[in-house]
Amino acid sequence: MTTMGWVETKAAGLEVYQCRELNDHQIIQAFSGRQTGNLALHTGEDPKQVVNRRRLWLEALGLSLDRLVSGIQVHGTNIAMIKETDAGAGAREIDGAIRETDALITKSAGVILATFTADCLPIFIYDPVTPAVAVVHAGWRGALGGIAALTIKRMNQEYGTDPGNCRVGIGPSICGDCFRVGPELAERFGAIHPQTVFRDETASKVDLQAFIRLELQGMGVKPDHIYDSGLCTACRPDRFFSYRAESGETGRMMGIISLKKT
Repeated sequence: MTTMGWVETKAAGLEVYQCRELNDHQIIQAFSGRQTGNLALHTGEDPKQVVNRRRLWLEALGLSLDRLVSGIQVHGTNIAMIKETDAGAGAREIDGAIRETDALITKSAGVILATFTADCLPIFIYDPVTPAVAVVHAGWRGALGGIAALTIKRMNQEYGTDPGNCRVGIGPSICGDCFRVGPELAERFGAIHPQTVFRDETASKVDLQAFIRLELQGMGVKPDHIYDSGLCTACRPDRFFSYRAESGETGRMMGIISLKKT
């Protein structure tokens, strides 16, 4: 695992979290913070305000809201292949989003893939050879279902992506110390990767970042090509929205990745 790749910067006064290894001449990747405000349309907030925030944050990055693609996330393992004609899906209205999907993949330059999280893991995948990119929303259900590995597998099937070439960023998300679970859930994670489950005097806990890293490595992603931000959303509700820390009443950060047009 590498943590040094992630940096916090400012763009037009708005906070931006980026992984250096996922930002080069071919792609741009970024993740918002609490200061930018809620960027999800499914939280009940006035959609006009959400859309305006999205537009301002993307424009600060030199990107256009018209190119954004988002899915209706359902904590499953559905994966959508995104084409040029999908640009704008879910950008301004949730009804236009890709239905029931938690991972988006594309090799269409200029299309911006988005995910929305507040404790779940935002996972950014970059295949520099094809080139192609993917974004994954992984909560505990998606993690158990193997969504990260399934996304790499789908990229291989569709584009011939070699997992050994992929670079993967894991954005701010709930850490193992904060992710307390019951014995049944701990057992389910332990049956797959027992080293990611531990217990202290209060509860069983699961290290979701470690679980995802092992899943990715099992697919052939090199350990030194996985870049974990090391930032916990539940530990730092001053910097991030946290579903668990705020008892379910909170906004969402947006994570994006896009192949640049040459």
